[in-house]
Amino acid sequence: MTKPMIELESETPSRRAWQALITVLSGTFMSIVDSTIVNVALPTIRTSIHPSPAQIEWIVSGYLLAFGLMLIPAGRLGDRYGHKPLFVTGLSLFVISSVVCGSSINATELVTARIVQGASAGLFGPSIQATISLLFAGKARSRAFGILGTMVGISSASGPLIGGIIIVGFGGTLGWRLVFFVNLLVGAFAVPLAIRLIPNVKPNIKNELDLVGLAIITIALSFVFIFLIEGGSTNFPIWTIAIAIASLPIFASFYIWERNYQKRGHKALVDGRLVRRKSFSIGTGLAMIYFSAFSSIFVIVSLIWQDGLHRNALASGLAVTPFAIGTLIFGSISDRFSSKLGKGTLYLGIGLLFTSIATTEVILRLSSMDHISALLLVIPLFIGGFGNGIFIAPNQDFLLRSIERRDAGVSAALLQTSQRIGSALSVAASVTIFFNSLTSGSTYLKAGSNALIFNMVMLIIGAAITKLLPKPARSYAR
Repeated sequence: MTKPMIELESETPSRRAWQALITVLSGTFMSIVDSTIVNVALPTIRTSIHPSPAQIEWIVSGYLLAFGLMLIPAGRLGDRYGHKPLFVTGLSLFVISSVVCGSSINATELVTARIVQGASAGLFGPSIQATISLLFAGKARSRAFGILGTMVGISSASGPLIGGIIIVGFGGTLGWRLVFFVNLLVGAFAVPLAIRLIPNVKPNIKNELDLVGLAIITIALSFVFIFLIEGGSTNFPIWTIAIAIASLPIFASFYIWERNYQKRGHKALVDGRLVRRKSFSIGTGLAMIYFSAFSSIFVIVSLIWQDGLHRNALASGLAVTPFAIGTLIFGSISDRFSSKLGKGTLYLGIGLLFTSIATTEVILRLSSMDHISALLLVIPLFIGGFGNGIFIAPNQDFLLRSIERRDAGVSAALLQTSQRIGSALSVAASVTIFFNSLTSGSTYLKAGSNALIFNMVMLIIGAAITKLLPKPARSYAR
């Protein structure tokens, strides 16, 4: 027998395993950056191809909706056919759709391409965490998830900065197109490396794909994302609330179907064992709450700096750079915190982020539009990045370390879905509070400080949920 190119689940992974990690992280970087980078490009897109207000909304929300809906089916497909073909196919489609985005001659083309781009990101998204779970074990897995957590935080915070640099450097008309074309450069290296380095592990699941369950969960999640995305942009009219309530019986029917489907000897789309596992179910809920607590910070700062203070896209991006730096530094060493503090690492991360947001809230509330500087936010946002860096990776590690290989993809998909729902909830709630405050006569700074109260409430809820988590197991599932 020939020796496998990469030994699976190794506590002393080979050099190629680390190279495979870097390759899949390129997908993380592109997919998350493209969910935030477009925010600073919207003003130049408006003047360039003249989209309607509804089309502007779908340039942003269409990506997030397609991304979130694709995750669960992609996770199960990866578990059945292997995660390598899902990653390579999804990343290739992502690069192609990015080129179409940058080449769009009208708003309809751009909206369509953004939806395809989001679906492509959802297609390869679960393969990233699943590949880490399959290649690394023990302390090496904690370290790998630490690197992933760093990449998630940096990508979220650096999107506006990268977009600002490109738009200011190349001008509005060309700049917003280059924002999308950048993915072509990254993909040109990442796709060939993925083909060469990522092993294709097939757990030999022979049961048919649960198409009925897939249809039910897609409808349920569609209702949730429509409520969050459309409701957040229209101040939650009655029809959006009705559609959110309607999702509840659909989720219940999904649970009943999956339970009965599994009893008949089939492989359920979401195995009931995952839901009943306390560390997984609570950890997934915690991930959703945590992402709802920090994702909107960058949007609020961008609104204040660009719309309120009339600064350019680069200034807006620079304002949140300390958060990215803090995440980079402390995310890369988060495994050291988790090995010493265990679950206490999550409390520390939440506490630091709460301190960061509370301090930022006070600064905005006490400042005036004529006397506000990004320098005042450097230390608070750096502290927030500190907390973000040491929270995301341990939460993912604690949650996924006991998952069996055959469920690596769907468990990663459920985790990412919860993160995407949390991000959508954060933006929907915070932006609604922000604009309602402006309508009531508040300044942009006061409106921003009001919006940040939502983030602090989510962190308090997150701390309470953390208390329910069992202590992380020291053993690692094979």
